[in-house]
Amino acid sequence: MAKRKKSAKAKAARAPGRARSMPRGGGFLRVLKSIAALLPSGVTLFAIGIALGFGIGVALMELAPPLLNRLQHQDQAPVVARKAESPTAAQLAERGPDIVEAPAPSPSPPPPKLPAAGEAVPAIAEEGAHQSAQIVTPPPAEPMPEAAQVAALPAAPPGQTDLPLWLQNAAAARNPGNLPMIAVILDDVGVAPQHAEMAIDLPAPIVLSIMTYAENAADLSRKAQAKGHEIMVHMPMQPVDSAINPGPNALLVGMDPAEIQRRVAWGLDRLTGYVGFNNHMGSRFTQDAEGMRIVLAEAKNRGLLFLDSKTIAGSVGDSLAAEMGVVHIARDVFLDDQISEAGVARQLSETEAIARKQGYAVAIGHPHPATIAVLKRWLVDARERGFAIVPLTTIIKKREGVAG
Repeated sequence: MAKRKKSAKAKAARAPGRARSMPRGGGFLRVLKSIAALLPSGVTLFAIGIALGFGIGVALMELAPPLLNRLQHQDQAPVVARKAESPTAAQLAERGPDIVEAPAPSPSPPPPKLPAAGEAVPAIAEEGAHQSAQIVTPPPAEPMPEAAQVAALPAAPPGQTDLPLWLQNAAAARNPGNLPMIAVILDDVGVAPQHAEMAIDLPAPIVLSIMTYAENAADLSRKAQAKGHEIMVHMPMQPVDSAINPGPNALLVGMDPAEIQRRVAWGLDRLTGYVGFNNHMGSRFTQDAEGMRIVLAEAKNRGLLFLDSKTIAGSVGDSLAAEMGVVHIARDVFLDDQISEAGVARQLSETEAIARKQGYAVAIGHPHPATIAVLKRWLVDARERGFAIVPLTTIIKKREGVAG
């Protein structure tokens, strides 16, 4: 019993010490608990949030200056450039060759589309078909109207004075019989002298239309006739595009009739031995019935034929010539709107197709090297395939039933 009383006293002696120490460790929490119990929950959370925010702000204020100092030192630190070291031969061998991708090649423009056989030819062909007519040699000076003189017409061979000039000067040709006939006319001859010589050297019969303002027009006509070619005069006329210069003494819409006559005479008197003339350019002038009537009247008076180059679909040349009783014919195919051997070959195939269909075809080209190169081969092949290559006058005589 004494021991139990003693232990109870010891417990009682220790209990007051615990009671005094509890407020030190848990008294503050009890106060907070008591305050929180008295306040609404929302206000409590708001107070806790303020306390946390305040603590975080104090911490940032303490930490910010050292961080800023460190960043500032890094920005001010000098930059040290390191020299690039070239790899050694052993390193290159181990690494292998560098693969450098080549830049993709820029796409090349597609080749020009060539017309297929049977495909329609453009209505206006001046810009493509007459590029060889750019003035390469200086043209002769234009004579003033009062100085123009009409030369005497070429003398007819003995016994043929009653024949018109287009028959008198027609190139000799074999009778084509019933074979489909093809006449090939090369325009702009004489503008580029070296091309003119190439045209003259082609196997006859080719029709060479010599430019009125060619420097050596008369000499070219004599050489061409001696080789068996038929000769025409290439007459400059006004194109639709006013930016294109058709050349000296060109025929223009609205020109005085006397001036048109003077210019026609100037062109025709530049050479001899021709059967007629055709228009150089002229997509504007050949649509003018008033001006074309004056030109065709001159052709009729001189006994010449007129070939309508048809540089535009609206040309009145062919129909007006028929109305006036002028010997005439129209172009069927342009050979070298696309100046390439492939393009010329394609157009010659079209020419053959037309000749088979209507019995003849008239093709106009230019003395471009590509055109001449294809013609040299084609002239042999066409004969072997049963086509008759003839002068232009042969087609007209056959079509019109004219002897001679």
